[in-house]
Amino acid sequence: MMHKPYLGKKEGDPGTTPVLIPTQRKGKQIVTSELLQPYFPDADLVKAVNVALLINRPLLIMGEPGCGKSLLARDIAFNWYGENMLLDKKFYEWPIKSTSKAKEGLYDFDYLGRLHAANARDAKAKDPANFVRLGPLAKAMEASTEKEKAVLLIDEIDKADIDFSNDLLNELEQNTFTITETGETRTNPHKPFIVITSNSEKDLSDAFLRRCVFHHINLFSADKLKTNAPKLWLEKIIKARYYNGQENADPMISKAINAFIDFRQRMNNDVLSYRKTVSTSEFLDWFSVLKQCAEDKAVPALSADLKRWLNDQGTTRIPFGNALFKTTKSLLDMQTV
Repeated sequence: MMHKPYLGKKEGDPGTTPVLIPTQRKGKQIVTSELLQPYFPDADLVKAVNVALLINRPLLIMGEPGCGKSLLARDIAFNWYGENMLLDKKFYEWPIKSTSKAKEGLYDFDYLGRLHAANARDAKAKDPANFVRLGPLAKAMEASTEKEKAVLLIDEIDKADIDFSNDLLNELEQNTFTITETGETRTNPHKPFIVITSNSEKDLSDAFLRRCVFHHINLFSADKLKTNAPKLWLEKIIKARYYNGQENADPMISKAINAFIDFRQRMNNDVLSYRKTVSTSEFLDWFSVLKQCAEDKAVPALSADLKRWLNDQGTTRIPFGNALFKTTKSLLDMQTV
């Protein structure tokens, strides 16, 4: 039996505007929350998620930094479980560092805590199970049922060495692991849904790749930039984030998008020279500055730069390029104000 599919979003669906997700509740009162930004996957990405669901495999997502890879897992969890996805323990996140080891995702054993308990003659010291702390992968395994898979994000797996992914092969395949200190083997017949992201900084082993469904996010390829799709997608994100999802005739939207598309086309034509292209994430940071300046939430000099740019018919000179361009060549070549 297939788990319920991932449907992505349509206009007016929950989560098409920023949503506060409760992270902690005390009694009936929400103590802390975090902001979940709207996420709009394209049709190919939605299909990739559902293919991975069909064959019960992790989904490996690659693409340039800032293209929205990490946001996908959260959106899947929200799509399935709504605003209580964190309180109901249906979403887990495992950010990978260069020093990360596969075992950290499974469990950690508090040797020092057990030693202190033994010295204090605490009865808990007799049972090593009292000192086992499950990691995000193990928690996602144990929180998954046939009809309700937990969602796990393993973020930027390519930061770790190649042994990291190889050390996860059995756990991903069998959904089982052993706690050495207690001798206990934990197995769940129902796997979590795992989204793994990579910026392609290091190669992953063939054995690991074989166990994944693969998708590459490339929203601004030369072919796609010849169509209107990237502009419509960016417009949808901007309206959802900054205009509460309402239709808006603000001319700044189209001007900003057209400028960004022009930069991407120019950079795509000379990737080696520019080294780094402008990303969706950087575009949204830049537009946030534009929006705040337009609302006079910035110092007067910044607002004056924005007004000059909006009144100018050209698109080559833009304000606040520091938020958009991250190399000297791109900052100078794009002739920012």
